[in-house]
Amino acid sequence: MARSVEVSSAMILLTGLAFFYFGGHWFLRTSRLMLQNVLQNYLLMELSQNNFFHLALFAMQQFILLLGPLMVALVVVGILANIMQVGFLYTTKPIIPKFSKINPITGFGRIFSLRSLVDLIKSLFKITVLGYVAFTVYRAHFHEFFGLLNQPVNRILVFLSLTSFQILWRCSLVLTALAVLDYLYQRWEWIQDLKMTKDEIKDEFKQMEGDPQLKSRIRSLQMAAARQRMMQEVPRADVVITNPVHLAVALLYDKQRSAAPLVVAKGAGIVAENIKKVAREHGVPVVENKPLARMIYKLVQLNEVIPVDLYQAVAEVLAYVYKLKGRKL
Repeated sequence: MARSVEVSSAMILLTGLAFFYFGGHWFLRTSRLMLQNVLQNYLLMELSQNNFFHLALFAMQQFILLLGPLMVALVVVGILANIMQVGFLYTTKPIIPKFSKINPITGFGRIFSLRSLVDLIKSLFKITVLGYVAFTVYRAHFHEFFGLLNQPVNRILVFLSLTSFQILWRCSLVLTALAVLDYLYQRWEWIQDLKMTKDEIKDEFKQMEGDPQLKSRIRSLQMAAARQRMMQEVPRADVVITNPVHLAVALLYDKQRSAAPLVVAKGAGIVAENIKKVAREHGVPVVENKPLARMIYKLVQLNEVIPVDLYQAVAEVLAYVYKLKGRKL
């Protein structure tokens, strides 16, 4: 899935800053009351097993009260950051034991992969940018640090808090911008990973459409079978009209089968030679008529009757053939 860790980091940092910005007074007041309670009630108490248990229970309760809201807010924001990117996705696949995770060869491959190099460059760039932002804030307040030597503790804490907040606020803005860019990059990389290679496309095409070589072989066998059936019709033809070298067309005129002469075989080149050879072997007349052979070969498909425009020319050829055989048209 297209997911950027930087998005979660930026949102968690912003949530923490918002928590301390709006709830900072409550956090300090609660911390002061907790420390005051410890100093007043627990330092002078007798150290026993029962008192130690109560002290540990009190510390745990105060810790949950103090940091519980922050932890809950950070967990909720962290979950929402992932849901925003990939939706609500629950899977146990990442925690399933895999041998490849402990395989040193696979581990070295992950360490020295292109993705690892890109992640290293991104981390170095992020550290450099955030470090520069923090340094600019520190440099702007550098002269004020010397004045803290004569200030009370509360003034020092306020100054450090404001300076730290400025650093974190600017770093969070920079981190947010980097998170957006990183998410766009992660999505682009995810789309690139989803794209299939040429070999994968060929394999998928073979699975969907069948092997092209097998389909070509089937088509060649089908064409051979069709030519064989066509050659079987040549001995029954009345005449074969030739080009005389390149084309050959076999015509059959059967009144019971069709109202006009029918093209039972046709071909060019070697096929034409085979048609003429079979015709001569079975005593079928072979007539040379270049224009008529070209017209029939071009206009009429196999097992179709000749068009009306060619009736006159074909009738003359058939009349000549029937005259040789002593038949009537």
